[in-house]
Amino acid sequence: METLYQMPTVIGRLREYFMPYLAMLTKPSGNKLFLLLLSLLTIQFATSIKHLFRRFLSKISGTSLNAYYYLLSQTEMPLDKFAQTTIRLALSLIPEKLAELPIFLIVDDTLQPKFGTKFECYKTMFDHAKHNGTNYLKGHCFVALTIGVPVITQEEIRYLHVPVRFRLRNDESKLAMASAMVDSAMGVLPPHSSTILLCDSWYPKGDVIKTINKHANLDLIANVRVDTCIFDLAPERTGKRGRPPKKGKPLCIFDFDFIRVCDYFIATQVVLTNLFGELPIYLTVTTPDISNHKAYRVFVSTVQPQQLKNRFAGCEKKLSESLSGQILWLLPLFLYSFRWSIEVMFYEQKTFWSFGLYRVRSKRGIENFVNLSSLCYASMKILPRLDDRFSSFINESPQFCKDAISDTIQLELFFHRFAQNPEIPINYGCFSAIMPDFRCQANSKTA
Repeated sequence: METLYQMPTVIGRLREYFMPYLAMLTKPSGNKLFLLLLSLLTIQFATSIKHLFRRFLSKISGTSLNAYYYLLSQTEMPLDKFAQTTIRLALSLIPEKLAELPIFLIVDDTLQPKFGTKFECYKTMFDHAKHNGTNYLKGHCFVALTIGVPVITQEEIRYLHVPVRFRLRNDESKLAMASAMVDSAMGVLPPHSSTILLCDSWYPKGDVIKTINKHANLDLIANVRVDTCIFDLAPERTGKRGRPPKKGKPLCIFDFDFIRVCDYFIATQVVLTNLFGELPIYLTVTTPDISNHKAYRVFVSTVQPQQLKNRFAGCEKKLSESLSGQILWLLPLFLYSFRWSIEVMFYEQKTFWSFGLYRVRSKRGIENFVNLSSLCYASMKILPRLDDRFSSFINESPQFCKDAISDTIQLELFFHRFAQNPEIPINYGCFSAIMPDFRCQANSKTA
């Protein structure tokens, strides 16, 4: 395999891409890690580590199956450093002329049902989405962080969203986990960069707010609870004795002056909240029906619309027609829509990248497997923009890129094994050994 790594092959380029991750482990563990990543990129659905071993790993390496189980369950992989490396790779894609545009961090959690009670961190959790007809789900809860960086595609500016880190929840709160991941990411981002955290109503409180206050270049655009306490701005000083009030009178979102925009009624106002103390917050309220108080949704932004407009100055038309056509006071609400990219990432990883098909029981093993799968997913989004040899996949989905690279990996391994054994009987034996795999693959594609 070493000779194959040194050749100008797709496998060699993949090893070069993953080398910053592999270098954090010992050489034997790094080699096994790369083969495991290669198997995840080659096999369409990794139903288990044993499945990967039987279909791929056992044919290219003499390492035993237990060695890969040990790698996942016992090896202390530096997942936080892996995440920071992914962030650096994503930042390297930003063109110099777009360096002033904001970077987006997106936090959310996802539930993964499991049908066995032997997994660590296995719990019964409330499922607001009601995927299976009940309000509860048995399985695991993951908190995830993704990063969105501006790139140029077909002479237009788009945001490329890349998964950074997954953490499996046990006894630690989701707020503490999200706060730790955001804080770690901010340690890699340039101190002069403008960063905006996007999240739903679960996260804008507690530890997450402390992390936002800790970093001067970190802002927040988030959905909040409808019953969040809001106040008018502090009244001006009257010159009388006594401490002036820090906040104005309490406000009710149902009393705001709404304006109809397309199918929604929208109202905005600069207010104060208990979440951010004396910092003025830009509040946006939306509803499709003013008379239905249950349909109201509230969004907050620590950055004012004019400041957002200034950050995108000169890029509105190139960024998208949607942004250039936005009314100034709707800009925070429009940028919040970028949060949906993490939901797309959850769907793609669960549908096409074997996210929930892990068969390891320990917490460490589960986290390692999920993050390695996410690492492969991220590589299929970053590599086409990082290497001109893969530039034809820039506008394709990560799944399409994976399928194409999977075929190339199998061909390269076939010809490598064929060339390594010049004797005709051995050649025939190698050809016979791998021919069933090609036949199965051909049958599945024709079907």
